[in-house]
Amino acid sequence: MARKLCIALAVLLCANYAHAQQNTYRTWEDAMLEKEHVYVIHMTYRGMEEIPDILDQFPNLEELNLSNNKIKSLPPSLFTCKKLKKLILFRNKINQIPEGIGRLSALEELSFSYNDINSLPDSFCYLKSLKSFAINGNSLDSLNDCMDMMSKLVTLRVNNNELAKLPQSITRIKNLDFLDAGNNYLEAIPENIGELQNLRFLYLNKNKIQTLPESLGKCQKLQELDVVRCGIIRMPASLSNIRALENVYIDERTIPFYENRQYRFRQVIQVIQGGDMLYRPSQNP
Repeated sequence: MARKLCIALAVLLCANYAHAQQNTYRTWEDAMLEKEHVYVIHMTYRGMEEIPDILDQFPNLEELNLSNNKIKSLPPSLFTCKKLKKLILFRNKINQIPEGIGRLSALEELSFSYNDINSLPDSFCYLKSLKSFAINGNSLDSLNDCMDMMSKLVTLRVNNNELAKLPQSITRIKNLDFLDAGNNYLEAIPENIGELQNLRFLYLNKNKIQTLPESLGKCQKLQELDVVRCGIIRMPASLSNIRALENVYIDERTIPFYENRQYRFRQVIQVIQGGDMLYRPSQNP
């Protein structure tokens, strides 16, 4: 019985994969021939400078990947794609996100990584279905105060920007699991960071932070913490009581917390030397 179930599941997965591949289009010309059947558009490394304003012709479009091109702006028709769940535009030349982005209510995954963006539109917080957002490698100097409206957000990448602070509202995103705010100009993080009860990965490397709040010890699911070259001199003692904590990355200037003998075989504190650039598997350079 179990074998039959496994076979049936494998057949279903293969059928879904074949269906997805069949409905993936790699040229605009092909897509326009079968408008109703276009679910995925995937055109990367094309040297594309402009997105044709025809996206309203694809009523069932769920995924649009135009990464690694030379796109500078987004067409109005993009914001009519009511079924769009995944929008990937990393490594382009986009310098502004239009207010229309807030109309993509079904969007679950969004990447604007490595563009020329310096601010987010007010409507951004209306993306209430968003689970993953990456805008690392831009010139952002602030995040919207309404971040907590995106209550389903799990992954947030804002590293390699020009952020001076994180908004208090970020601590009210209860599902947040992964936060990378490394390589910014942060001088502090919210005192109530401990309210992020589901946070497992926190990266604050290369900032100007003076101290970490003791409330961080309330993040009992925290598994990995990176504070290398971020200005911190002493780690909060409360970190020693996090049973889930496995990997802590510091530099030679940082005074670590005293180990909890109960967890001494789980909690590994690694001292990273000045020349080490990539030192953890999850690192996003």
